[in-house]
Amino acid sequence: MSKRKRGRGKTKAETGGTQGDLLAEVSDESIDEGGSEPEADEAEELEEPEEPETTPPEPEEEPGAESHAVEEHSSSVRFEMVGGDALEPSPPPAGERLVRAKELVEEGKMDEAVTLYRQILARNPANVKARNNLGVLLDGTGHHELALEQFEAARRVDPENVDILNNLGATLAVLARYDEADHLLRKALRLAPESPDVRANLGILYFRRGIYAQAEAELRWVCERNPSHGPAFFYRGEALNRLGRVDEAMDALERAIVLQPTNGKAFYTLGILYDRKHLSEEAALMYRKARELMGT
Repeated sequence: MSKRKRGRGKTKAETGGTQGDLLAEVSDESIDEGGSEPEADEAEELEEPEEPETTPPEPEEEPGAESHAVEEHSSSVRFEMVGGDALEPSPPPAGERLVRAKELVEEGKMDEAVTLYRQILARNPANVKARNNLGVLLDGTGHHELALEQFEAARRVDPENVDILNNLGATLAVLARYDEADHLLRKALRLAPESPDVRANLGILYFRRGIYAQAEAELRWVCERNPSHGPAFFYRGEALNRLGRVDEAMDALERAIVLQPTNGKAFYTLGILYDRKHLSEEAALMYRKARELMGT
């Protein structure tokens, strides 16, 4: 059995990574069954040999027996071992379970999704897509340390996977481990200099470090190329607010609340900006929406 070289994955923002399914090729080895048996009427006329054959005849193949030669093919960093016919019952293929886990997330069944991802990893700890998706799920529910464990484990399997480097760097930034985050995000940027998600996380890192002008420049680059990138518009708006560029900040945050309608912070900051522009009614509406979303 041989394993092929793995490829790179996708981005955290899409909660996906590379897709790789194992293709098992099965070949039947021919079995030499020896010469044919004499017919019944002829067998009576044959004399028994004086001496036994020096080589015993090969045993006949049992019905249903097969000889399998299974070869692994993986176009990416992850693969799933497929058992032979003798292993019963066999679980669904990893690809099907990954699809189901994603469906569970979309249905809001986070605990079930986490359980399913852990089951996949119990069978194949080297499944980088499952590790990445589990890490993104844990990070999104506020379990940043647990997410970090998954991303680090995935990185040990595929140390130059841009998505893993990007996600790991983003989580380290949330945990205020800025130097480590900067190192990983810059490495990801060298591998994928045109990646909007890597550039967005780098801009967010600059924002967290208080380097607002550099953050705005990076995030503007992302917004211009991906007008649907909610986090980029939100953090660019926040950076512009701190730079005193009120009108531009309002434009960015008005786009952010369309892309992220549950982002209470975006509504609150937009309320502050409306207040600065003496738009009292608009500001009150933003504050009310922020309170509803943030539970305050």
